[in-house]
Order: sequence, then structure tokens, then C-alpha cells
Amino acid sequence: MTKKIDWTHIRKEVFNRGNLITVLVVGFFPPIIGAVQVLSGIETGHGKDWHLSRIFLGWVYSYIVTSTLFYGSAFIIHLLNATLPWKGNISKRVFLEVLLVLSFTSLAQISLLYILEDSPLIYIRGKLEFKDYLQNVIFSNTITIIVVALVEGNYFFRNWRETLITSEKLKKEHAESQLANLRSQLDPHFMFNSLNVLIGLIRQDPKKAESFVEDFSRVYRHMLEVNNRMVVPLQEEINFTKQYLRLQQTRFEEGLKVNWKIAYADNEYYLPPLSLQEVISNAIKHNVIDAENPLELEIVLDGEDIKVRNNLNLRLGKAESTGLGLVNIRERYELLKSRAPSFTADDEFFHVSLPLLKLES
Repeated sequence: MTKKIDWTHIRKEVFNRGNLITVLVVGFFPPIIGAVQVLSGIETGHGKDWHLSRIFLGWVYSYIVTSTLFYGSAFIIHLLNATLPWKGNISKRVFLEVLLVLSFTSLAQISLLYILEDSPLIYIRGKLEFKDYLQNVIFSNTITIIVVALVEGNYFFRNWRETLITSEKLKKEHAESQLANLRSQLDPHFMFNSLNVLIGLIRQDPKKAESFVEDFSRVYRHMLEVNNRMVVPLQEEINFTKQYLRLQQTRFEEGLKVNWKIAYADNEYYLPPLSLQEVISNAIKHNVIDAENPLELEIVLDGEDIKVRNNLNLRLGKAESTGLGLVNIRERYELLKSRAPSFTADDEFFHVSLPLLKLES
């Protein structure tokens, strides 16, 4: 499928304030250099008819040439950015960009010389010869390649800086996520509830208590293991969430009902670690759960999203929360340059949709 070109974006990238300043600066110097050469005696081919007005005409000609070549080359660069980005296409991109820029510059310079040949803007008196065309084309191509190299260098520098800033933001967000996870591991309410469940199970059903301890240890081990990871495979997150839910179902028994509608989890998909578990935790935290008012969870794999729906039976008081749960998930998706997750509620249900991630090859 051919990638759609955003012509409006290309136009904004080509005709902007920074490029205008570049054209004004680059076009300013050639007439000055020519005047210095004539006045110092280095250049003697202009004869005695040379005068200061020549500088003004030189500026007019220089800006015509500079703006034509610069904006044309900038258009080529940004068109290639849209159709043949540098990532994964370095050799092809270098060859095609140099070929197109040099071809355009040569053709444009020859065309301008031909059109302006008899005008006062051309300092050479008489008919232009082949060597005049060749000298101008070589000079124009040399300047253009230097300017294009500077433009591309600035582009790579800006990309590197943005990548560095994004990386630092991810590290900061990841550190905050680690802190939130450690806080949840040491949450006295969660520990107290889990230990109470365990004590009751030891008295009533020692075998079930043993299973509870195993699930409990797996949950905390997984939380520790994913602290240094930005994403985890979808199946791994599903397996962990099932272990977490087993703990909660042991605690709430008939008060918590879960309906999984995921037949197969593709290995190419990923999720931010603990994101699915945090959605479940959020539902448990904010709703009344008992046998008469069960919390019903439905977890569905729908295309490139995993969706969670729970019925609403909100607690009367405000549940204790760090406030980092769903907000943290949204911010991590934003930093991972992904589609944003959605959190919506109606009269009966709370709906969550988490986009599945793919790693770039």
C-alpha cells in the first residue's frame, strides 16, 4: 500500500521562517565576494564598466538563484522524508537524494542563466559560452551540497536530541512506575488482606492455602522482574493477570467473576508491564464486591486492542489510591508513541481499551 503524502506538512516544512533566514544569509554573500574580487584586482574580467550598482543587481540575481535552488532542494528532502525515510533506507536515500538534488540544481541553474542571459542581472557581457554555464553549475552544485549537508546535519541533530529527551522521559516515567510498583508491594492494606485470606485458608483448607502462597509469590516475583522492562509480551501479561486474579478470586470467592475471551495471544504483540493488571486492580479498588453484588469482568482480544469491561457498583466512599494507575498507563503509552488507551463509563459499565504494541524490526 502506497504511503499517503501530507502535502500540507511538506509545504510547512519547506516554507518556514528558518528556511527564509537561511536563504537571506546564503544569498547575501556571493555579490559581496564578487565585489571584493573586483576591487582587489583578483577578478579583471568585468572591464571598466563595473560600478557599485552591480552589487545591488548581484543581490537580486543571487536571491533569485538561492531561493530557487534552496526551496527546490528543501522540497526534495522533505518529499523523500515522507516517501523514503532514512531509517532502514540509508544507502538508497543517500544515492537518490544526491541524484535528485544535483539534477534539479543543474537544470535550474542552466534554465535561469538561459532566461536571464540578456538581462542586466548577468554580469557577463555578450553571449554566454559553455564554460560560463559549466562554472555556474559547478559553483551552484557545490554551494547546494554544502547547504543540504548542513540542513540534513541539523535534521539528524534535532532527531537525536528529541530521541534523547524522549528516552530520558521514558526513564523518568519508568522510575516512577517502579516506585509505584514497590509501593503497591508494600501496601499494608493489600498485605493485610492477603495474610487474612491465607490465615483463613490454613485453618479451613491447607492445600488451597499452599496454592495461594505459590500464586502470591509468583505475583510479587513478576512485579520485581518487569521493573527494568518497557514492554512485555501480551501472553506474559495475560498469564500474570490470571495469577493476580486467582489471588483476588480466593479472597472474594463468588464476589468476583471473570470471563476471558482470548483464544490465542499472538507473540508479535506487547503491552506495557502490569498495565492489564492495573486495569483489573482499578476495578476491584473502586467497586463493592460480595456474593450479592459480584464484580463481573470481561476481558476480550479485539483486533489490535485488548478490552476490559466491568459492571459498576461503586463504593460510597472514595477508595484509597496513589492516583498513578490509569494516568500512569496513559502516559506510558504516550511516551511509547502509541495510540492512546481509552477509559470510558456509561450507566452500567466501565470500559477500558489498551492498544497492543508491536516492536519495530
